[in-house]
Order: sequence, then C-alpha cells, then structure tokens
Amino acid sequence: MSYRVELGGLALAKMKGFPDEALTALVARTAYLVREPWDAHVVDPSRTDLRQTTFGDGVGIMWFRVDEAAELITIYDLVWAG
Repeated sequence: MSYRVELGGLALAKMKGFPDEALTALVARTAYLVREPWDAHVVDPSRTDLRQTTFGDGVGIMWFRVDEAAELITIYDLVWAG
C-alpha cells in the first residue's frame, strides 16, 4: 500500500524558506512514510493518527496526520533547525 501526501498551509508556508538540504531530507523521509506511515511517534495517545518524526539526521521535525481509510498523509507542520 502506498499513501498520498498533502501539505497543509502552515507546512507549505514554512517549506518555502527551507534550504535545499532540508527539502531533500524532507522528500526522502516523506517517500519512506508513504510506504510506512506508522513509523513515527504518536503525538497524543488518544489520537494515534497524529504523528511526529524527524528528517535530515534529526535536524528537522514534521508533524502529520494519517488517514488510513483515505490512504492519505497530511503534513501540517514542519521545523528545520539546521
């Protein structure tokens, strides 16, 4: 199974300021998540669909929602500290 990915408005806005290194790392991690969306930390135990993971050797963090029925990952926030 392979999930689709959408970027929420906040994530998309933050991505515009990312350096090439961050974008490359984000794409690589996202490409992995479309096959393994549950390979990330649960943000809230009462909402297992909300996840958090790192990218770029831990310099970036992304928060996303997994909609299993729609096979959709929605990235709603990003941080790059590099």
